[in-house]
Amino acid sequence: MELRQLRYFATVARELNFTRAAAKLHVAQPALSRQVKQLEDELGVALLIRNNRNVALTARGQTFLAEAESILEQSERAMQRARGAQPQSLNVGYVWGLFHSTVPLALQKFRKLEPAVAVNLFDMSAAEQGRALAAGRIDAGFIGLAFEAEAARLEKQRVGSTQFIIALPQNHPLARTRKLKLDALQNDVFLLISDEHFPGASQVMLHACAEAGFKPRTLQVAERGHTILSLVAAGCGVALLPEPLSALPHHDVIFRPPAKPITADLFLAFRSKFDGPVKRSLLRALSEK
Repeated sequence: MELRQLRYFATVARELNFTRAAAKLHVAQPALSRQVKQLEDELGVALLIRNNRNVALTARGQTFLAEAESILEQSERAMQRARGAQPQSLNVGYVWGLFHSTVPLALQKFRKLEPAVAVNLFDMSAAEQGRALAAGRIDAGFIGLAFEAEAARLEKQRVGSTQFIIALPQNHPLARTRKLKLDALQNDVFLLISDEHFPGASQVMLHACAEAGFKPRTLQVAERGHTILSLVAAGCGVALLPEPLSALPHHDVIFRPPAKPITADLFLAFRSKFDGPVKRSLLRALSEK
C-alpha cells in the first residue's frame, strides 16, 4: 500500500466522481481508476460502489476513508517538520450574529485535531469576508448565506442551516400569536437587514412575502442586527431575521416563528488554493457531532 494510493482514494471519496478527482490530482482517469482498484485488491474489500453515473462509498469505504485521511495528514505534518516548516496559522472570519455558537464549538474540535496550528479569528461582515478571502488575507470565512460567496466566486461548503423568525415590538397586536402567517403583517413596515452584513437575508424575506401573496413595505437598514432590533423595539416596523440573531439583547422585542417555516443554508467559504490537512481538519471539526 502506498501513500499515493491513499491520496487517490481519498480524493475520489471526497469528490465522488473519478473525472473531477483526476482533474484535481492532475492524473489521467484510467491511471486513477487503476490505482484505486489495486488498493481494493490489496485490502480484499470493495471501498467504492461504481456505476455509469455515480460513485458512492461502501460502509467499509467510509471507515477506511477516516483512517486514510488521518495517515495522509500525519505524513504531511511529518514532512513539514522534516523540512523545518514554520508554525502554521489559520485565519478565520465569521459573522458573529449567525455563528456565535457554531464557531467556538468547531474551533474547540479543530484544536484537538491540529494543536500546533495557531487560529486567528476576525469578526467581519460577509462582504468584508468576501474581499478578504479574494485577497488571501483570511483562509476561511463563516460567510453566512451563499450569496456573497457566489458573487465572489469562492469555493464554499454547507455547514448547516438557519430558520428565519419574525421580530415584533412587544406591544404589537399580534405579539401573543404563537405562530404568525406572514400575510397578517402585510400592513406593517418590514425592516430590511443589511446586505453588507447578511447578503441574501433581505432576498429571503422578500421571497417569503411574495409566496404569502403580498409585496411588503420596506425600510432599508444598513447596520448590524442589533440596530434592527432597536428599531423593532421602538415600533418602527417588524423584521424577518435569521434565528441566531435572537441571541442578541432584545429588550421590548418578541420573536415568533412563521406559520410556514422559512429556512436558508449557511456556508463556510475558502480562499483560492486553500487546501491540505488544515482545511480537512477544519471540515472534519464541523462535521463531527
